[in-house]
Amino acid sequence: MGTSLGLDARVQWFGWGGLRWERLLPFIHQSLRGRAAPDVLLIHCGGNDLGNTKSLRLVTDMKRDLQDLHRRFPGTKILLSAISQRRWWRTANPGKIDKTRKWPWHPMAFLAP
Repeated sequence: MGTSLGLDARVQWFGWGGLRWERLLPFIHQSLRGRAAPDVLLIHCGGNDLGNTKSLRLVTDMKRDLQDLHRRFPGTKILLSAISQRRWWRTANPGKIDKTRKWPWHPMAFLAP
């Protein structure tokens, strides 16, 4: 598939290993500085917060920040990937973290259409 995922589109990748949700918005704004708003923004973040941040707090922060991105980039489709399963979680009981990861609290469900 290559770096463009087999799409007939120009794909730009921005990544930061170990990114925590609280740093996501500044990272996105820095990465997009001087660029046109993207047509699609795929976010894969939040896994590093599990076990470090209370779930309700994480969901609240995600909802707030996703709504902010929606207001700043109204023409952009914002996609949030599921938090991936891991063999090992650094911060807490793996069973508890995995249960939290699967809990149906996806913050995108809270965004207005």
